[in-house]
Amino acid sequence: MGKTTKFLLILFFWPIILFVFFFLVLISFSSIVKSQDINLFIAGSSRNLYEETSKNTSKVLSTIDAKDSRAALIDKFLAKHRSPMIGLGNTFVEAADKHGLDWRLLPAIAFQESNLGKKAPAGTYNPFGWAIYPGSKIGFSSWDEAINLVAASFKKNYSDKGLTEPETIVSKYTAAESSPRWVFAVKAAMNEISANEY
Repeated sequence: MGKTTKFLLILFFWPIILFVFFFLVLISFSSIVKSQDINLFIAGSSRNLYEETSKNTSKVLSTIDAKDSRAALIDKFLAKHRSPMIGLGNTFVEAADKHGLDWRLLPAIAFQESNLGKKAPAGTYNPFGWAIYPGSKIGFSSWDEAINLVAASFKKNYSDKGLTEPETIVSKYTAAESSPRWVFAVKAAMNEISANEY
């Protein structure tokens, strides 16, 4: 067999060998993927891929509960107003749920009392104006501690006594002369927090 004949045979069989090799690799990859319950769209249309992706996205979204979206809404509110408490949405929600409070109430009060912590007395971590009046200034060791302790105190001193709405809370929480403005600001903040609720 001459060199030319060998060259022609290699040239003829080389594409066949490559095709068989890639076919075997594709089959092994397909079986690995199927064993992990992942759909492989080898010849599927983009529409099929889109529909399958949409189904999977729906499954993921349906597993997110309301607690997650509430925390995200509070975090969005804190970020929008450049609060030093950004990222504590989940802390607010957990404290509210633990003590039976409206999940928007404490962030809304913090908005009214200290512009979400930006105007809290230095070093107090007290965004709620909690027990801050001439001659007295209560401080906390962190924003987390403030949220949790004020939520517990709020339950005992307000919600357990039927004071759950800004209109009923105000008379005990702040000076009488600022009552209408306080109620308006707290309610406006609560509405802003839940404006994007699903």
